[in-house]
Amino acid sequence: MKKLICLLLSLLTTIACVPAIAEQESKALVLYFDYSENIDTTGLDVDAISQASMAGTRTRDTSNLLVMVDVLKERTNADIYSLRVADLYAPDFGDMMGPAREQKENNEMLAFQEELPDFSRYDVIYLGTPVWWYGAPQSILTVLQQADFSGKKIVFFGIHRGSGFAGIPEEILSYQPDAVIVDRFTVECQTSNEETRSQFAAFLDLIAW
Repeated sequence: MKKLICLLLSLLTTIACVPAIAEQESKALVLYFDYSENIDTTGLDVDAISQASMAGTRTRDTSNLLVMVDVLKERTNADIYSLRVADLYAPDFGDMMGPAREQKENNEMLAFQEELPDFSRYDVIYLGTPVWWYGAPQSILTVLQQADFSGKKIVFFGIHRGSGFAGIPEEILSYQPDAVIVDRFTVECQTSNEETRSQFAAFLDLIAW
């Protein structure tokens, strides 16, 4: 009899825990594009690669976008996906700008080195990108035109060279009208890595879910 009672109690405990487990299954994804991870390094030495990775700033230890990705790695349980284009960009920022601008003007659907994630698995998407020509790079726009973010919460974070958010929030909603931009954060690309880390961490603490 005691064994039967224990078994019943065990089953009741398991059933009671199911809603809590289901709630914990809400998943987040960090989806980002960083120029420093999308350059052709063929023939470059370590110093040249390091300089190229600054995306035209030349003054930071690393890209501030990658600093923010690191903060998200530390503070969330989100999956991480870096967009890597199949056709890499020139390591010189000035040489990169012309072809990248043509991609955007022609609305090219870019190919990526790896298959995109299954976005249906995620409820929250942290979308990271630099601002190029007052909007998102074509890599980001390609994803926005191919994916379905309906009902998903989007937290946009980015870096800029004086244009702030520019037109990126509007671009996101133009392609994903049924998504919800919960909040947004951007930092000038010349900001120190330490200051970026501090500001972004504080921003994450203040997001009103």
